[in-house]
Amino acid sequence: MGKKNRPRPRKAEVRAASDITLTRNWILGLILGVTFLTFANSLFNDFAYDDTTQILQNQFIRDLGNLPKALVTETWYWRAQQDKDPNKQDRPSTPYYRPVFVIYLMLMWKLFGASALGWHVFSIILHLTSVYLAFIVLERVTKDIRLSAIASILFAVHPMRSESVAWISGMTDPLLAVCVLSSFYFYIRYREDKRPKLMAASLGLFLIGAFTKEPAVALPIFIAVYELFVVNQDKSLAERIKPAIAYSAPFLFVSSFYFVARYFALGFALNNNDFRSYLFYQIVLTIPLVIWKYLGLLVWPVDLSLFHSTPIVKSALDVQFVLPLAGMIPLAFGLWLLRRSMIARFAVLWFAINLLPVLNLSAFSEDFLVQERYVYIPSIGFSLLVAMGLAKIPVEKWLRLGNRRTAQVSVIAVVVLLLAGKSFALNTTWKDDMSVWFHGEQTAPEQPISHYILGHKLINLGQFSKSAEQFEEYMKLQPDNPIVIGNLAADYVLIYQYQASVNPSAADRASLDRALVLCEQGMKITPDVSSLWDTMGQIYTFETGLKNYDRALACLQRGLSLDPNNAMINFHLGGTLVKRGNFDDGIPFLKTTIKNQPEIVDAHKFLAYAYKGKGLLREAVDELSIYLKLQPNAPDFTKVSKDVQDLRAQLQTPSPQS
Repeated sequence: MGKKNRPRPRKAEVRAASDITLTRNWILGLILGVTFLTFANSLFNDFAYDDTTQILQNQFIRDLGNLPKALVTETWYWRAQQDKDPNKQDRPSTPYYRPVFVIYLMLMWKLFGASALGWHVFSIILHLTSVYLAFIVLERVTKDIRLSAIASILFAVHPMRSESVAWISGMTDPLLAVCVLSSFYFYIRYREDKRPKLMAASLGLFLIGAFTKEPAVALPIFIAVYELFVVNQDKSLAERIKPAIAYSAPFLFVSSFYFVARYFALGFALNNNDFRSYLFYQIVLTIPLVIWKYLGLLVWPVDLSLFHSTPIVKSALDVQFVLPLAGMIPLAFGLWLLRRSMIARFAVLWFAINLLPVLNLSAFSEDFLVQERYVYIPSIGFSLLVAMGLAKIPVEKWLRLGNRRTAQVSVIAVVVLLLAGKSFALNTTWKDDMSVWFHGEQTAPEQPISHYILGHKLINLGQFSKSAEQFEEYMKLQPDNPIVIGNLAADYVLIYQYQASVNPSAADRASLDRALVLCEQGMKITPDVSSLWDTMGQIYTFETGLKNYDRALACLQRGLSLDPNNAMINFHLGGTLVKRGNFDDGIPFLKTTIKNQPEIVDAHKFLAYAYKGKGLLREAVDELSIYLKLQPNAPDFTKVSKDVQDLRAQLQTPSPQS
């Protein structure tokens, strides 16, 4: 038919088509707008948790010239390089190979450096992009814009997204989602249009995703089950096997390339015994508990934090295996009833298949088996199931708000408002490093790890009494951990030292008595912990009734025999020898301390007094000057300054003629 002979659409048809487009755009704009407002307050957050080491202390990402090295090394390779540990430089210290993520860090550092605002802007952009892609993927699959919109906004504002958006280093999952969702989207389009460019785009994005984070490798599995159990259900299973193999094969080939690169970088393709903490049967027994943990958090997102106590199950008779497994039976039956719905099958399979990599529990420590960010991508399937439920519930029977659609929109609006409000509040818990740990301790006081980490952070801030309180709380929950016992004992020694530096006469010996009891308690459990011997040695050096240099030296020498390279024990041993007047014996230990760990500034002060005792006044002045320069806020700054003046005066006084 020629152009002139084509029938022109009526005005009503044009208007109708325009209305549909406008409606879709407005819906999408509303979803993205609500998502942005939900996480806008995270723009005021600083760096927190791993951001400190992974970004602020990471010299590797500051040079784009390291990009080739990022492609062939593990994610935390830089840490071993900066530590200059010859035993670690050529070996992976973690099982993580994520070169695209490292390159992203390099680019962000180039753009924003240590300014947290820019990093947070891009975290929100990544999440908005993921939400947009989730919407268009669901729209293609469900052919239902309303269902896609509900599922997308539930996914977007759920409080479990806060960890991935409000925390800078949590953006690995949104970054991965952008790759996986766009790859799957182009795959769907290729199935419809058969244009090779679409398949090439899908495979390329999948490859980038695989090099972003390990869970990407679930996509080929999902494509296979998508072909088998979601589409083409009018055909027999035998007829569906061929396209399942044909469509998933290119993705599996790309996966093999990823695993080869991973093996080259880490020395292993999947797991390595260096990072495997649990027996295989224990992992299998724990998986039902982990699944229920995630489902519980998705359904009832309260007490969200880094800490979700999930012990490794070691017996098939353990109630933590029996109950979750029993709960799987009605859950499986309920999902089986939805089998006739193509959309429900897609939702269930998307959640289950993308959860599989997270169930590789051997990659995680027991305190962090369950993490909210791990279900970022799987939760799209969960959100779709919830959306189906909200769309079918006859809420108009209970809410007299006009017609069915008005009642449904009202209910959905309330649900979204509650979820978004919770997320908005949760974003502030990622404001800075200490906010994360205080929130963790408040939400999970029954978990020892929350007190352990907060205690260490408080030590770093010099808040020794508050730190001791946290370690004491840990002891109430788990009293037989020799490492924590040692940390708490050292904390009480620090409390005494601080009191003595401010006012020696007011220092409370009770802190040392408690520290001594703890050391003895820890040694009964494990006598070969060097830190316990170190702390006990310190206790016997202070000007109290406990003072006994012989005991102190015996303890410190035992500690050093257990850990010869420990700079702190070298320092304490050298300092004790100087206090005792054994200057020649103490100087080598103090020099070793300064060489191996120059951050122990007090070693310069003790070395100075050793030189003074030997009559080497100029060397003493030099060491005290270094101490004052490195520690201008030292409590004894005035006293040491006076000592420097006195020593210089002695140097300027001419010696008497013989």
